[in-house]
Amino acid sequence: MLMRFLVPLLVACLSLIGDAFAQDAASTNRATELRDRPAPDARVVAPLAADSPVKVLARQGAWTQVEAGAQRGWVRAFHLRFQSTVESSSSGGGGGITSIFGFGSREAPKTSKVATLGIRGLTPEDFQNASPDQAALKKMQSWRADKASAERFAREAKLAPVAVAYVGSGS
Repeated sequence: MLMRFLVPLLVACLSLIGDAFAQDAASTNRATELRDRPAPDARVVAPLAADSPVKVLARQGAWTQVEAGAQRGWVRAFHLRFQSTVESSSSGGGGGITSIFGFGSREAPKTSKVATLGIRGLTPEDFQNASPDQAALKKMQSWRADKASAERFAREAKLAPVAVAYVGSGS
């Protein structure tokens, strides 16, 4: 009787452990670039074609360090498709944990696969350690347009103003 409860629990735990280890397998979901550090302006190590297999080594914000063949580098996390996904199941009537222990519905569960990706924001340490990039600021300011230039551009491009209704917060 005790085995009826322990075996499904052991199988569920082993499945979770297997999924954790399988998470290091991925492939590119589009053509992308392998970079030497996790930044959009980093040096390109190599181009990667769509569907290139990679091994995930580490994650840092929106970037993932991978090994592609003999090369290591960083790619944008959204350019990857992970082999391991979260599988959720539902069955009509008593699903959930009761099904693990053999109770509830005997119907075949309906499954769907969902892949998720979390990207953290900036931490207080990130702000504390930030340093301004004066060259980038100067470059950005060089692209600034004054009101007269913007109006001249709009006239030449035959652009017309469009009123857009404000969408409130709903509260």
